[in-house]
Amino acid sequence: MVEQPLFSKWCGHACISMITGDDILHIAKKLQNYNELSLEKEVMWYLYDKGFKVKLIRKFDITPEEIPNNSIVRIEDINENGHFVLKQNDVFKDPNVGIVLNYINRKRITHYLEIEE
Repeated sequence: MVEQPLFSKWCGHACISMITGDDILHIAKKLQNYNELSLEKEVMWYLYDKGFKVKLIRKFDITPEEIPNNSIVRIEDINENGHFVLKQNDVFKDPNVGIVLNYINRKRITHYLEIEE
């Protein structure tokens, strides 16, 4: 589990780190982005550049159960703030709070990135 720095918007960096093993500061430097990331741009590019096959899934009404393992998931609060979590081994890993036990069902899933090595 990789935690994002306190008070940061580095959830995307942390999810990339959990997939690749790269340090989050190295990821920020390589992407030249020390703020929040875009799943469709920086996250996909970084993983593709590292040799991963990626597939972006975007549809209405995505349920947590249908998301495959090894996916970076964009969730959204009712105030429309976005956040990334990683689904691995049938659990959601939130870089801000740790393993997610139940709040995922109260969030809107807008899209996710399915990852294959």
